[in-house]
Amino acid sequence: MEKVLVVDANARGNGKRFSTLDVIGVGPRLITSLFRYYNLDAKLVAYESVAEDEQILEHYDALAISFMISDVGAARRLINAWTRHNDGPIILGGGGALSNKILSSLDFSLAFKGDAEMTLWQLFKEFRSLKEVYETLSKEHRTIKGLAIKTDEGNIIDGGLGIWTPKSMLNVIPVVEDLKTFPFYWASRIYVEVVRGCSNFKRAKFASGGIKCIDCELCYTGPLNNRLTCPLGIPPGCGYCSVPSVHGPARSRNIYIIAEEVEKLAKLGVSRIVLSAPDFLDFGRDELVDGYLTDPCNPPPNIEAIEKLLRELSKIPEVSSEKTVIMIENLKPCLVNEDVAEILGRYLRDTAVYIGVESCSDDLLIKIGRPATSESILKALELLRKYGLRPYIYLMHGIPGETAEDIKKTIDCIDHLKRIGVEKITLYRFTPLPYTAFEGFPRPSPAVKDEVRKILYERVIAFNTEQKRNLVGKLIKAIVAGRHPHKKGFLIAYPQKHGPVILLQGSSKLVGHKVVARVEKVVSDRVVIGSVIYVHERYL
Repeated sequence: MEKVLVVDANARGNGKRFSTLDVIGVGPRLITSLFRYYNLDAKLVAYESVAEDEQILEHYDALAISFMISDVGAARRLINAWTRHNDGPIILGGGGALSNKILSSLDFSLAFKGDAEMTLWQLFKEFRSLKEVYETLSKEHRTIKGLAIKTDEGNIIDGGLGIWTPKSMLNVIPVVEDLKTFPFYWASRIYVEVVRGCSNFKRAKFASGGIKCIDCELCYTGPLNNRLTCPLGIPPGCGYCSVPSVHGPARSRNIYIIAEEVEKLAKLGVSRIVLSAPDFLDFGRDELVDGYLTDPCNPPPNIEAIEKLLRELSKIPEVSSEKTVIMIENLKPCLVNEDVAEILGRYLRDTAVYIGVESCSDDLLIKIGRPATSESILKALELLRKYGLRPYIYLMHGIPGETAEDIKKTIDCIDHLKRIGVEKITLYRFTPLPYTAFEGFPRPSPAVKDEVRKILYERVIAFNTEQKRNLVGKLIKAIVAGRHPHKKGFLIAYPQKHGPVILLQGSSKLVGHKVVARVEKVVSDRVVIGSVIYVHERYL
């Protein structure tokens, strides 16, 4: 049986994490389970496991790396380490494997592009190991959909994107026990997939190469299945996002499969679970349409399905006792109504919930294909706050088509966001991604190098810092992850229902415990200092 080491290198940058330290995504866990399904002896480890002990590489026949575009440095380090200890095949996957430019720069054998389920099914109808796949296909110079192969001569045979996974094949449960190899898994946000793909098949009004939308109305009024293609070839979805192109329209996983996965994670000692979806409110909406779900706003949310899912999860003993907390992430504003907000507030009260705002300029939102207006965004945020959720938002700067006036409208909106109770703003710089409308646009300079964008950046920092000051004196339940690597005498703790990183003074014996901490001081827009009031319970 072929032994495969799967390494999660996501968010490791050039080999070291500087942010999102407490996130463990779905992809590497899922591919490990899929490999096992096809009778490979697959083991998942965190990047740090290999960085700390390269000798582990000698015990496997193949190396699989999951990484994002920003993690090419970490992927290259792993590849170099592998070649020092092993000559087996190297398999790449994740967002980084979608970039042909990155693939050209790395030594690899096979790369999975997009959904892997159908690609693996095709491969293992014919082959018994990844080594056999590589040796045969590279020799014959052939491939299949979803697979890229790098020959010994350095040429890439590209099969393009994988076939979108049918809903019936979304029921594999990603590995759970392997999470024990991850640093402070008990304190991390573990992502559980509830929806694959996105319902926004509207398109940006322009694309790389000078393409301009001709307003043929297919994105808005055409039959559902017609929205899958554009006569000009503009990829579907928001101009900067690859999810619709790569993963297709929204498909929901089975409620009981999701509940089984959550229950297994809870029993392992996981304290924080995020129900992962490009839009959580797409869950069950695909059951309300014939064909593909490609309209981001119609039909309205499937209230019955959403409540049934949350109710099933609330029955899990660790969830009902809040030893394990359930959170959601992304919501489309146009799907947030009073009924939705009430249900979310009933089951997920006091948890953080994200909405992608990107800009408060309606002109820019239309141009980039966002299915929202600034009015619908503000209304959604108000409703979520009304029912006890804590709204976080994403903003983006340097988006193609953005003007100084667009940025000023977002700046002017920040005070209103504060009044309606937004707790945190995450500001991203636009990054061109493969298989998006904006793939060919250059990445803009940092915000501080542009006069208007610098004002936006400074206002966001000031907003987040002020919101942290409002926490001083308040009590927060947090999970102690470990000792701070640089600040001597401090422990790192993560609020169980999400929030700023908390630095605590105390004994290492607190690691692996839930504590109640009082916020004492603000260090930055992301970090606060707290004191332990009492120890709540132990996870390790």
